[in-house]
Amino acid sequence: MVKLKLPVIGPKTVDQLLMEAGFRPNFKSRETPPVICYEGNIDGHEVEIEFLTDQKGAKEDTVIEVQKGLNAQSLRFISIPLTNVIEVEIDDIPVGDGSSLLKVKIPSPEAYIFHKGLVFVRRKRQQKKAKDLYYIFDILANCLELRERIIKGLKELKKAYPHSWFRRFIRNLELNFSSVISDGVMLVLSQRPAGAFPNLNDEQFKQYVLGILQEFIGEIKSF
Repeated sequence: MVKLKLPVIGPKTVDQLLMEAGFRPNFKSRETPPVICYEGNIDGHEVEIEFLTDQKGAKEDTVIEVQKGLNAQSLRFISIPLTNVIEVEIDDIPVGDGSSLLKVKIPSPEAYIFHKGLVFVRRKRQQKKAKDLYYIFDILANCLELRERIIKGLKELKKAYPHSWFRRFIRNLELNFSSVISDGVMLVLSQRPAGAFPNLNDEQFKQYVLGILQEFIGEIKSF
């Protein structure tokens, strides 16, 4: 994540330094300015680099130039998953001589759920909205060993960010999981992978989704 205005340090911009390092820009949108992804190779591994910045206020997500030649996607609430992270090891990607594993930072489960619960209502495409909600459901339903951590983590996130964000998070979920025919339940159903929950037909699956989310909402409302 970069600042809204990124100062140039030294004689060259970040865009110029990336180009000299062998990265090439891939324009991923037709807007002006466009979303740009830099693609290249580091130690034999293909790498993609994108720049993000935290959007302030209630404006729509957009792309801005943060430095000459360098565009960043300005996204609401993006600070949540980017600053609340855990480190994991990727066991099938050796590093260097193969004696160590690749370590990467990913959003913590609680930050991931908090972020998804805030942004899904801002999605323009229903499919992306549905994916956000399915990811929330999937973690809550299939990662029971993380449940205590998620609840404790959300309590801390409530303290760390504006209270209005947490109220919005709860309201978004309540409005979409109030009954078995609510939009959220139907969207989760639309993303159900083939073979997932094989013992449940669609009606039973919807009831299961509703139960999982309403139980979760009840827990976080008690904070």
